[in-house]
Amino acid sequence: MYTKGDVTNWQGRVDDLKQRAHFRNFQSVDIIDLEDENKQDISHNVGLLGYAVDQGVHLNQGRTGAKEGPSAIRQKFANLPLKNDITIADFGDVFTEDDYVEDVQQEYADKIAQTSKHANFHFLLGGGHDIAYAHFKGLKEIYPNKSIGVINIDAHFDLRDADCATSGTGFKQILDEDRDAGYLVIGIQEAGNTEHLFNVADEYGVQYVLAEDVDQNSTSEVIQAFIKGYDVIMLTLCLDVIDSAFAPGVSAPCSFGLSPQQVERLIREVLSYNKTQHLSIAEMNPAYDIDGRTAKLVSHIMFHAIHRNPNIV
Repeated sequence: MYTKGDVTNWQGRVDDLKQRAHFRNFQSVDIIDLEDENKQDISHNVGLLGYAVDQGVHLNQGRTGAKEGPSAIRQKFANLPLKNDITIADFGDVFTEDDYVEDVQQEYADKIAQTSKHANFHFLLGGGHDIAYAHFKGLKEIYPNKSIGVINIDAHFDLRDADCATSGTGFKQILDEDRDAGYLVIGIQEAGNTEHLFNVADEYGVQYVLAEDVDQNSTSEVIQAFIKGYDVIMLTLCLDVIDSAFAPGVSAPCSFGLSPQQVERLIREVLSYNKTQHLSIAEMNPAYDIDGRTAKLVSHIMFHAIHRNPNIV
């Protein structure tokens, strides 16, 4: 089901009402109702679309609460300084009351396709990492004849077998559905994946970089070679790749995780190739956040993605 954006998520400090150099993001946002045809011709620099779903996390035996993630992220992003005089569209949220996520994944994919021409760059805000399969399906609607390479910044492969879709099955679903798709995971934790999952990764030809090797020069070479092989790059971030000292508010907190600076650098590098129009961010769980620090961290990741991306304006 779909609901338009909530204006109460967009509040903050007002330094000036006229000079845009004083503005913060909430002063440049437009709440877009995707069911209002009169609103759909408006174009923005940045668009936000929420996946307010954590049923996939529950089905994957994780701790729930991530369905509140999109709102928590918006509230922190709202009060950050407006950069490059951008315009922002809040396209609202997709949510579900069903026990399973297949239908809401398809609805979200349709909304990704619907909004694709109405912003230069899109943040897809989760919610569980079952957003990844919806993200991929949305890109297939937008680019039906183009090859898609998937880059996942994540501590986990999410290559599980299951009778139904969960937050841990999305990338195996992608590879099973589209044999031309490629999959690169950056930040894998050896302690966070069973031997079976490493075997599945090898069987499917998945490329990966361990968390301990992220700072090696070879990581950039792996990213560059991977991106060159595809027309479109799907970029997704699972927040459990970040050390729990920085990101406690996630579905599966991580010890020995990456730093925010490492993650920001990886995102910036992928975006520099100009093959990515959508970034999905998964597993933001306000129920376990401390002082809102994880939501604030996500908002800063978004801020840097905008500031470092010349194609947004």
